[in-house]
Amino acid sequence: MNIIIEFIGQSYMTLMLLLGLIIIMLVNRRIKIDGVQYVWAIASLVFIITVCEYVEYWCDTYNKPIWIRYVKSAITYSLNPLLILLELYLIAPIKHKFLLVIPYIINVVLAVSDLFGTNFIYAYTEDHNFISGKLKVVPAIVVCFYILLLTFYSNYFIKNDERSKAIIVFFMSFTTIITVYLEYENIIVNHTTDIAAMEMLIYYFYLAAIHHSKVQQKLHASELALERQNNELLMAQIQPHFINNSLLAIQARCMDYPEIYDSIRNFSRYLRSNFDNIGNTHSITFEQELKNIKAYLALEKMNFGDRLTVEYDIDNEDFMLPALSVEPLVENAVRHGVAARENGGVVQIIQRDEESGIIIEVRDIGQGKLNLTEKQEKRRGIGVANVRARLAVNNKGVLELIPEDNGYCARIILKDIRYADEKGEKDV
Repeated sequence: MNIIIEFIGQSYMTLMLLLGLIIIMLVNRRIKIDGVQYVWAIASLVFIITVCEYVEYWCDTYNKPIWIRYVKSAITYSLNPLLILLELYLIAPIKHKFLLVIPYIINVVLAVSDLFGTNFIYAYTEDHNFISGKLKVVPAIVVCFYILLLTFYSNYFIKNDERSKAIIVFFMSFTTIITVYLEYENIIVNHTTDIAAMEMLIYYFYLAAIHHSKVQQKLHASELALERQNNELLMAQIQPHFINNSLLAIQARCMDYPEIYDSIRNFSRYLRSNFDNIGNTHSITFEQELKNIKAYLALEKMNFGDRLTVEYDIDNEDFMLPALSVEPLVENAVRHGVAARENGGVVQIIQRDEESGIIIEVRDIGQGKLNLTEKQEKRRGIGVANVRARLAVNNKGVLELIPEDNGYCARIILKDIRYADEKGEKDV
């Protein structure tokens, strides 16, 4: 217990700085801050070096075996350069990071070899006095090399308009150099870990600030995109109303021309049904869907005349289905079935109730040679895909496309059947 109290007393500032850093990182653990893994590694190294420094004091004070000092020196001479190397990895945009490891590996080999009496960097007498080795400057050269790289990158950041990062990096380099020099001159003692912990705390705050700034920028961009989408949606809502009101005004001027009046009315209904339902997956009654289909077919009948014949065989209109789940199939039958035939054809719309569910069929029975382009075939596929997507919502039903001798049969099988009175409305 006395050892722990003594350790805390000697390393109080370093431990408090590390504790503060760890608490902040734990609080922000769900935030993905770039480089935080290096901060954790450096904090761990600082703690290990702090423990090693106390071990040296403990060994000298209580006359412990000399091998403990050798192990302590091997660890600290190995970890001190690694501390600066990890700071480089954290801060600098280095492509070939493995090259920077080479000086560190040389340093580690020399430090560890001294455990076996090589005396390259350090040695100790029986009374615990330190003896410098022939290559004692190697750890200092490696550390200085990494510090110089840090200083170089501070200039690099200035040139790349990253002034805030450059200031932080320069401060870290400066404080490290000053601390190493003052400890070398014995002006201060055992403050290296304090400075390292402080630097990591400052740099973590910097990383957190950068992350917060990026989040704010993304949020601002999202708000601008949302505002733009809302404006586009508003314009999309205004334009249909404008078109519909214009059509009603034109229709009112055509009271004396019944054929034109009916055409405008059908066109207005067709547009309104598409504007209202194209972005929605809600259900409507089949009666309402059928009215929209009839409005569309009345317009096409004007275009094709006797080349287009429409036949209905409807048993029941009083059930719900996704909006625009039949009308696109009728459009496909007209445009890519009847219209593509030399002599036109027949469009049949059939509805019947069966045990498997409600069946709706749209058939195109063509007359004459089929002249369907590749582009038209692709557009047919788009209409079919849209209907399948609408039926797939909440597993309402399925669509089957069946080739026949003179055309296609598009068959909808509704599984999830609800009737109009269950919805609380009969028609809109």
